Amino acid sequence: MTSCSDDFLKENPTTFVDPTALLVNKQGAETYLLGAYDAVQGTISTGQPNFGNDAANSGWASHWGTMGTDEVVVPGYAGDRKLIYLQQLTPTTGVVQTMWENLYVALNRVNSVVDRVSAMTDAQITPADKAYIVAQARFLRSTINFALVCTWENVPLIKNETTSLSNLEVPQAKPEEVYAFIIEDLKAAEAVLPIEQGKGRVTKGAAQALLGKVYLQMTGFPLNQTDKFALASAKLKEVMDSGVYNLLPNYRDVFTLVNEQSVEMVYAIGMDGPGKNEGGMLGTFYGPNGSTSNGGGFNTCFINHFFADSYDVNDIRLRNNIAKHSANDWTPEEGFSNPASWTVAKNNWKPWKWHASKPNSYANDTPFDNPYIRYADVLLMYAEALNGQNLLTQTVIDNTVNKLRARARTTPTAVPDMVLGTKESNATELLSERRKELCFEGWRRNDLIRFGKYKEAISGITQLGSNAGDPGLNYKDFKIRWPIPNSERKINPKLDQNKDY
Repeated sequence: MTSCSDDFLKENPTTFVDPTALLVNKQGAETYLLGAYDAVQGTISTGQPNFGNDAANSGWASHWGTMGTDEVVVPGYAGDRKLIYLQQLTPTTGVVQTMWENLYVALNRVNSVVDRVSAMTDAQITPADKAYIVAQARFLRSTINFALVCTWENVPLIKNETTSLSNLEVPQAKPEEVYAFIIEDLKAAEAVLPIEQGKGRVTKGAAQALLGKVYLQMTGFPLNQTDKFALASAKLKEVMDSGVYNLLPNYRDVFTLVNEQSVEMVYAIGMDGPGKNEGGMLGTFYGPNGSTSNGGGFNTCFINHFFADSYDVNDIRLRNNIAKHSANDWTPEEGFSNPASWTVAKNNWKPWKWHASKPNSYANDTPFDNPYIRYADVLLMYAEALNGQNLLTQTVIDNTVNKLRARARTTPTAVPDMVLGTKESNATELLSERRKELCFEGWRRNDLIRFGKYKEAISGITQLGSNAGDPGLNYKDFKIRWPIPNSERKINPKLDQNKDY
């Protein structure tokens, strides 16, 4: 992952190496670990172009986390993304199969690192070096298992490397079992990883923040384990008290290349492009009208009007996250700051956030690192966890939500502070704030499910323009999760289809 400053992450192995020959010393183990980071790079992120692997354009953050939510609308020509948006997925839909396969292939690569490095002798690698490498891999494994259990709920729990095709019949685990293994991995990683901003490597703070996020998700569907609010708040408070992370003063700066591994990034997935086989999709998958070479984006999706209207007109996040200009006619700076550039009809407003330069040669091979967990997310999750326990106070709100709102103001009276209300009204405010702050980072669907608002959010989207239709018309309660791919059930007859698919 060449965008990161650490030399360890500048390796880019392009040929297969026999693990037995490689795993004879620390250097070999670190090289093997790169395979685990690479496995997550194209699957958990917004996605990558096709570098000779199957992860092309099928990132979990975009396809699960954004396409089927109230952040965007999707045009009728968008293929499988349209089916996600319209709640029309079936067990034979291509993206369902591709994402399942990609995640399990990635999981096997990470399992291989955990198993094989763990098996190295003290003569080959010191116990401390071994523990550090395995801890990183266990964190990465948790991101994959978290994606799997959130998306399909009922999934096989594969704890070790699969080295033979002779026995692929693995039954599904209960979601409680998958979550328990994720927690086990993250606790083990947390105990070993260093306290620092990792510049692309995972750290103690990343493990703690993801553990807090996992606990929070367990408070909603399907587990509804409200006792996890207390565990979440305790773990997130440790991140806040670490002194490692902070908000950048300017929201727009968070998403620039120079700040892609800043103190606001608890963990960001490293990317580097174009032309280095390490690029991502941010900057063009979401981007203004106009050609990509001028800083525009592909017509993958457009802005949900209700989302756009939820912003205060003088909220800097509205200007940064929603493009109302044509990149062919205006520079990114003008599109951000000059109202004269905002000439695009509302039906054609586009997601933006990562502002590609003009001109550029990115196409779908961009250099922007993918935020996985930002410190802003930690603050909002902490407020949510306390609210779930009826412990939220105005002081906490001022130190979390209102810090974000203060940063978002472009005039003194814009974006009023949040004021403590009832538990229900607080939850409404927090869910709305998460969309304004974290849009297109891949967490919206999980948020809506956790808050019990998914059906409500995706119903009644009837705006004109590049909108394939109202997804609420096709939605049934069972569609809160994705179907198990038929192709996988043919290989593994022990897989039961999710109910009603």
